[in-house]
Amino acid sequence: MADLKAWAPYGKLALLVAIPVAAALVVRASPLNDAGGTRAFVEDLERVRDSGWAPAVFVACYAASTALALPGSLLTIAGGAVFGFWWGAVLNTLGANLGANAAFLLGRALGRDGVKRLAGRRLGALDRATAEHGFTGLLVLRLIPLVPFNALNVGSGLTAVRWRDYALATTLGILPGTLVYTFFADALVQGSTSASAEARAKLWIAAGLFLLLALIPLLARRLGLVSRSS
Repeated sequence: MADLKAWAPYGKLALLVAIPVAAALVVRASPLNDAGGTRAFVEDLERVRDSGWAPAVFVACYAASTALALPGSLLTIAGGAVFGFWWGAVLNTLGANLGANAAFLLGRALGRDGVKRLAGRRLGALDRATAEHGFTGLLVLRLIPLVPFNALNVGSGLTAVRWRDYALATTLGILPGTLVYTFFADALVQGSTSASAEARAKLWIAAGLFLLLALIPLLARRLGLVSRSS
């Protein structure tokens, strides 16, 4: 019995690794893996867009996808395309935050003890840094588009960062990117259905916002928020 208890942290860590792998395999085998399946999902959302269930279904799908470490960028674009910029931004932000926090809690519950056993004392310095500067460090990482979103969700749960710091840094840090992607999707839909000057202007604005988003890592380095080697 004592042996089983000693191995439990490693079993939970293995389960943490297995969950996103299994989810990715399920998605790969599902119709959503091809363009037709994704288009069908978006069309289903559009059909029920005006019902009371569509926003809840979309947020639940987004949150579940993020919690299982599946890519959420397509859902962000779908949110903007189906619900427009304002409602799309609200729903995308809500779904992303719910999923990110669920992934953090999964990492903390299933992986933290196993990582402590494997890393031993080497984890101490990281724990002290994340406990003291967790909010600032996470906020900077969230603002940099090149940092993998899903990896940061689970990885943060493996450290000693406080949940409230993680939740607040995530809420603030993902907002610029979420707004840009949602605006782009809304502008793309308007541009494909209308040849008006306003639609074309929105597409140019979206392109400019993407450029600004891409420049965030360079700006962060200039401000000394991240090292040149990172």
